[in-house]
Amino acid sequence: MSTTPHGGSIQAVEFALEILEYVARCQTSVGVSEMARAFDTTKSRIHRHLQTLVSAGYLIRNEDTERYSISARLMALGQAVSESFELATAAREIARELRDLTGHAVAISQPEQDGNRILLIVPSRSNIEIHVKPGSLLAFNSSAQGKISLAFGDALLLPRVLSEPMEMRTPFTITDPDRLRLEVEAVRRQRWAVGPNESMIGLNALAAPIFDALGNYVGAIALTDSVQYIPETPTTDQVRHLLAAAAKISANLGYRAGK
Repeated sequence: MSTTPHGGSIQAVEFALEILEYVARCQTSVGVSEMARAFDTTKSRIHRHLQTLVSAGYLIRNEDTERYSISARLMALGQAVSESFELATAAREIARELRDLTGHAVAISQPEQDGNRILLIVPSRSNIEIHVKPGSLLAFNSSAQGKISLAFGDALLLPRVLSEPMEMRTPFTITDPDRLRLEVEAVRRQRWAVGPNESMIGLNALAAPIFDALGNYVGAIALTDSVQYIPETPTTDQVRHLLAAAAKISANLGYRAGK
C-alpha cells in the first residue's frame, strides 16, 4: 500500500466514495457508530470523511439524531447519470446504422448548463477521421448541437445565451445576438441545424433534436465530417436520414409525435 501523499489522497477519496455508496445503499439515515462497525474502523476516521461529504453537499446531517443520509444534490446527480446512460443506450444501434448509411461519424449529445456534452461517438469508416471526442462540451453558439438546444431546449436558455458574451472560436463563429436569434428561429422551423467552420475550420455537423416520452427535448444526434462532405447546405438525403434516425431514437425513449 502506497505511503506517499499522492497515494494517501487517492485512498482517502476511495474511502469517502465507499462511505457514500454505503449510505446510498442503506436507503435510510445512518449513524457514525454503525458505519464504523461496517468498515471496521474508528468513529473519528468515519467522522472526518462524513464532514467532507456534507461540506461537498452529497450527504446531509440531521442535527437532532446525528445521523446521515443522501442529499438532493446526490439524487440529482444520479438522475442525470441515469438519463445519460438511457439516451446513449437508446441511440447506440441507430447511430451505428446512420453511420453505415451515410459514411459520416455520428455523435449523440446531451444539453448541460454551458453547452452540449458528447455522450457517444460512432466513428466514420473513412481513413481520415474528423469528429469530436466523447466528453467534449460544445458551445451553444458555435455548434449545430448547441443551436438545437437553443431551439428546442429550456425556454430560458436562449435569452440567457443571448445576454452573455459569446466566445469566437473561428472567424465564422456566430457572436452577434440578433444573428444567432434568427438562426435559432430557422432551426426551430426546419428541425435541423448546421455549424460549418464555426467551432473549427474545416469541420461541419448536421444535428437534429431527440425527445423523450413526455415530449421534452433531451439531446441531439449529429452527423459530423469535413465541410467537403457535409456542406453548409446539407443534401436532401443527409437531412432525411438524420431526421429519420432522430425520430427512431425518440421513439425508443417513448416519444410519440403529435401526442
